[in-house]
Amino acid sequence: MKSTSIQFLELLHDGFCATDLKGTVLYANPRALELIKLEDYTAITLNFFKDVVRDEERIEEIKNKIEQYSSVSDIECNLFNRNREYFPVILTANYIRDYDGTPEGYLFLFKEMSAFKEMQVRLVQAQKMESIGLLASGIAHEFNNILSGILPNAELIKMTTKEEANLARADMIHKASFRAANIVKQLLSFARIHEVEDMETLALNEAVSETLGVLDKLFGKEIRLENRIPLDLPPIDANATQLQQVIMNLAINARDALEGRGEIVFLAETVKVEPSDKSLKPGSYIVLKVKDNGHGMTPEVMEKIFDPFFTTKEPGKGTGLGLSTVYGIVKRLNGDIRVESEPGRGTQFNVFFPVSPEPVATEAKAGNQTDVASRNVMIIDDELVVREMAGDLLDFLGHTVVKAETGEEGIELFRMQPSRFDLIIIDLIMPKMNGVTTMEKIRAIDDQVKIVITSGVGHTSKKDEMLQKGADAYLQKPYSLDAFRSMFADLFPE
Repeated sequence: MKSTSIQFLELLHDGFCATDLKGTVLYANPRALELIKLEDYTAITLNFFKDVVRDEERIEEIKNKIEQYSSVSDIECNLFNRNREYFPVILTANYIRDYDGTPEGYLFLFKEMSAFKEMQVRLVQAQKMESIGLLASGIAHEFNNILSGILPNAELIKMTTKEEANLARADMIHKASFRAANIVKQLLSFARIHEVEDMETLALNEAVSETLGVLDKLFGKEIRLENRIPLDLPPIDANATQLQQVIMNLAINARDALEGRGEIVFLAETVKVEPSDKSLKPGSYIVLKVKDNGHGMTPEVMEKIFDPFFTTKEPGKGTGLGLSTVYGIVKRLNGDIRVESEPGRGTQFNVFFPVSPEPVATEAKAGNQTDVASRNVMIIDDELVVREMAGDLLDFLGHTVVKAETGEEGIELFRMQPSRFDLIIIDLIMPKMNGVTTMEKIRAIDDQVKIVITSGVGHTSKKDEMLQKGADAYLQKPYSLDAFRSMFADLFPE
C-alpha cells in the first residue's frame, strides 16, 4: 500500500520530482511524467538538470541559490519534454537532507504556465485593441467633422448644377466621401466602439462590387480579384458597413494565403436549407463563396481559425481578429460560415445569409421629396466648417438658421429669445461645455424646445444614451440632406 505522502504527490496538479545530487530522477509523480512526456521514469536514466532544464546558466543559478539559501522559489523558466519541446513553468526547488542535515538530493515542484502565458498574450492584445479604440474614437470625431464639410457640399452641387461635367465630379466626390465615412465606421466597429446600426435590405452583388473596387487598388497587380456573383440574386438583410467588413476581411484573409500572387474569386448562389441542417433554420439562403488558390490549411488550423486572437502570422503581423469578427457578424445575421480547405489546394469560405422577404430599398431622389414647413433652428458647434455646412444644408431646405460656436454662446442666444427657436442642434463633444451640459441648461430655460444631439462618434449606443438624457433625437455626423429631412419629418410630423 502506498504511503499517504505518496498518494498526495500523485494527486498533485503540479509536476513533482525527487533527484539525487547529480540530478538523476529517483521519483516523478504522474503530472511530471505527463509534462515531460515520459511513461516510466524507471525505464531510463533521466537527469532533471540535463534532460529537463537543459539551460546550463539556469542549472548553475538553481544550484547556487539552493546551496546559498537551502531552497529557491517562484523561478519563471522553460523546461523541456522528451520531444525537446519547451513548456513554461514556475519552479520551486529544495534540498533533500538526511537526519544530520547533510544534502542528499533535490526536490523540484513545477507549475505548468502555458494557459497563463496565453492569457497574458490575449490580455496584451485586448489592451492593444482598447488603445486602438481610443485612437479611433478621436480620429473619427475629427475625420467626421471634415467629412461634414465635404459630403453636403457635394450633395448641394449635385442638386444645383446642370452641367454634366460638374455633376459627374460632384458625384465622384460624394461617393468617395461616403466611402471614407464608412471606413471610419469599420474602424470603430472593429475596435468595438461602434455598435450595430439598423439593418437594410441589400443586394449582395453591389456590396461585393463596391468593396472589391477599393481592394483591387490595394492588393496589387499580381493578385486578381474576380466577382462572379449573379445580378439576379434575391436580397439579404444586413448592415451595409458590417457586410463590407465581412467581404473585406475574407478578401484580406485570402490575399494573405496567396503570398503575393494568385486569384480570389467571389461567387454566390441561392440554396434551400433543410431541417436536417442543425446549424441553420430551414429556409432560403444566399451562399457567398470566397475562393482562393493559396497554400490551404491543415485540419488542425481549420478548427481554430474563428477563435479570437488565433493567427498563423508572425508576431506583429496580425491580431487574429479578422475571421472571428466575420464569424460574429454572420452569426448575428442568423447566418453561418463554413470553410473547405486542404494544404496546397486553396481555401473556400461559404457564408450563408438568410434571404430577405423585402425588396432592395431604392434610393429616393432628394429633389422629389416633400420638405416640412420652415423652422427656426440654432446650430451649436465649435467647428466652423461643420456650422457653416449644416447652415447651408438647412438654408437649402428652407429653414432659418442661427449659429453659435460654444455652449455658453448658444445658451445666451436662447435666453434672450427662447420663443424664437423651434429646434436646437448641439454638438456632443465641445471644449469647456459639452453638448449634454448645454442641453440641460437650455432645458432649464424652456423644457419644451426640441433638441437634437449630434456627434461623429458612436451610433446606436450613443443614440440610446442621448435619448435617455432628454434629447429629442440623435444625429450622426457626417450630415446629409436626407438625414436632415428625416429628422425634421420625425420631429415635426404634419
